[in-house]
Amino acid sequence: MNGIYLHAPFCIRKCFYCDFYSVEANEPAMELYCGLPINELDLILQTFPSLAETCADTVYFGGGTPSILGLERLQRLLEGIRSRLSLAKNAEITLEANPGTLWEGYFHRLRESGFNRISLGVQSFNPSTLATLGRIHTDRQAQDAFRRAREARFSSVGIDLIFGNPGQKNADWAADLEEAVALFPDHISAYAFTPASGTPIHHAISRGEITLVSDDETAEMYDMAIEILSRAGYRHYEISNFAKPGHECRHNQKYWRRQGYLGLGPSAHGLLFPGEKAPLGMWTANPCSLEEYASLIKQGRLPWARSGARNPREAWEEFFVFGLRTADGVSLKEAETLYGPLPEKPQRAIDKLVDSGYLVRNRDHLRMPEKYWFVSNELLLRLV
Repeated sequence: MNGIYLHAPFCIRKCFYCDFYSVEANEPAMELYCGLPINELDLILQTFPSLAETCADTVYFGGGTPSILGLERLQRLLEGIRSRLSLAKNAEITLEANPGTLWEGYFHRLRESGFNRISLGVQSFNPSTLATLGRIHTDRQAQDAFRRAREARFSSVGIDLIFGNPGQKNADWAADLEEAVALFPDHISAYAFTPASGTPIHHAISRGEITLVSDDETAEMYDMAIEILSRAGYRHYEISNFAKPGHECRHNQKYWRRQGYLGLGPSAHGLLFPGEKAPLGMWTANPCSLEEYASLIKQGRLPWARSGARNPREAWEEFFVFGLRTADGVSLKEAETLYGPLPEKPQRAIDKLVDSGYLVRNRDHLRMPEKYWFVSNELLLRLV
């Protein structure tokens, strides 16, 4: 089954740490945008008719701040997808929402439209941390948004948090975790702060205006998250993600398992499996420009800045880099069925990593012990 990712590139104000593609929200731009992802979907289905025969079981509205589009536009986009693709009866339909863009009754109407999963970009409940990150919401708004989502009876309500923020102490992070757990969300994502190049917070760090938390302190915060969330009944199923049983994000699992998903909207990426044209799948990447994206679609062209069929080496590399991020690990036998024989280079690296204890091998199955997840990037590079 396919998944669908739709990128809504609008924000009231860009957060100081964010390097995702977004533009300042205004009504003319949002109205122009609204029809474009559906036109893009039409172009994809015209080019690859076999994709229209598949059933989609996840739809994910991300951004940017998709909740800023408003209910009518979100409904129009979802209905456009429904009218063109078959959605599974139990499809997971997610909206990322910023607590500072919501109002009374928003979630009830959103639920009636067919959305059944909410991911709230809380990041912190600490006013000082929120100010450092440039978030537009308050801790009170985050709590109110969560309560309203619960009252609307979504199947799953999740919270995103960031740790290792400039100026953040262990006690601050512990308080964020305890406050999150007290709300009983179904899903919690905990991401390590990364000062992306070119962002305002990166410039402030370069000028010495703010100081980064040390790697050791950040690692301590990661261990703290594992301890507190595991004790509260959350399963650590991926490096940065924790869920109550049965509430794992099915859409994100498509990324980690390298299953098919369509990427719609400016800056969106996709992984398509159009059959004989690309038996190992093909990746797509849309331009990080709303103007360029709109221009290509108006010309009747697929808005792909880059695309290409995957070769066996690329497929194997993605298989390891994404799959070993998860608690379930990967099956080599399954991958060989899909991608052909395991290349010699990763085979040698696997043997060394297993001998060193960085990977655990059980017949054809590989997984990385949780204690090495925080430094997984360094280990995974040895496989590619």
